[in-house]
Amino acid sequence: MSEKVNVGAQLGKLGKEMPGVMGGFGKFNAEVLKDGALSTKTKELIAVALAVGLTCEYCIRFHVPKAVEAGATRAEILEAAGVSMLMAGGPAATYSAVVLLEILNELGIK
Repeated sequence: MSEKVNVGAQLGKLGKEMPGVMGGFGKFNAEVLKDGALSTKTKELIAVALAVGLTCEYCIRFHVPKAVEAGATRAEILEAAGVSMLMAGGPAATYSAVVLLEILNELGIK
């Protein structure tokens, strides 16, 4: 596993270097994740599942806290990871076992 990085802070730094691109990306992100036919919580759980399936550690580190902020429980996050494992196989299982559990424990989510 790589060194722990504050992904939000790093994205902020990138935004200062690339304001047009990252400003647009930020607006896109906010629009996609706001409540709609699906709640923000559901969308963040989808993002966690995709992050696990794509084995994107930084995405997992970014979206797990966002899912918790949106009201997701540890059980819901792990269930979303289970769906990802079904669809993505071994890599999703190992990222769930190593990265996802570590982040949930760091956040103190019981």
